[in-house]
Amino acid sequence: MKCWICQNNEANSEEHKFKASDIRRQFGKSFDAIYYDGENSHPFNSPKDKLIKFPKVICIDCNNNQTRNADIAYTEFFENIDLINNMIETSNQINYQEIFSNDWRVSKMNLYRYFAKHAGCKIMTSDLLGYVDITPLRLFILGQEHISNFYIKIYFNKTTKDYTDYLKLDQKNKYRSNIAFGSTIYVGQGNDTGFAGSIINGSLRIEWFYGNQNHFNKTIDFNTYADNVEILNTDDFYPKALKDFQNEDFFSYLNFGKYHLNEETLKNDYQSVFKSLKIG
Repeated sequence: MKCWICQNNEANSEEHKFKASDIRRQFGKSFDAIYYDGENSHPFNSPKDKLIKFPKVICIDCNNNQTRNADIAYTEFFENIDLINNMIETSNQINYQEIFSNDWRVSKMNLYRYFAKHAGCKIMTSDLLGYVDITPLRLFILGQEHISNFYIKIYFNKTTKDYTDYLKLDQKNKYRSNIAFGSTIYVGQGNDTGFAGSIINGSLRIEWFYGNQNHFNKTIDFNTYADNVEILNTDDFYPKALKDFQNEDFFSYLNFGKYHLNEETLKNDYQSVFKSLKIG
């Protein structure tokens, strides 16, 4: 199999589902943690564990060199999560200039290239379609400075923010990290091929949308230093009390709320957003 990013080299590298920097920052070098795949829980104790990696769908060069700046931007972004939380709680915005300083435009673009890399790996390992042309994603990752059919929505979840802060207090708790990603959902209809998914890291729910044959009516503006963030309506997102759930089931409900109860609701909501993004 060829690497889906460069399409030249053999796919011989395993991209992390969760950034190794997130694991090291929140767990340290030696730890005992739990990875929950939505059905079963699996213990792991290393950022290099295959449990938290994608199958080999990209090459070593793309993973270690071509996307290095994207990885660096993602790491720097989440190393500033306390600053980001404060920004959102005071202004409902993320100010990339405050996070990345003078290089904010390039770093913002590289951050979104990381999201594109994650989305591409999710699509390529989803088995939802026999063949998917994700040329726009790979060209954006490799340096193109615009992309018209990939979109990101960022939500702030006060409940996961508060609970993540609480988890940090117990450094021996194997559940102390709150990082997750949602199912890859096919949202295409007819000749329109579309995918959606999410990354959850602490307070932030980052939803991504990719449309194969479409140009979206909303695009990512890399020339604005601050973007508005949507505040999640927790009354709607959590129709049941969190205390009704235990262990891994609790964390799945914490991160996915009503979608944990009914994935069809997630698909319907994603399809609604996807339709609103399409032109024509």
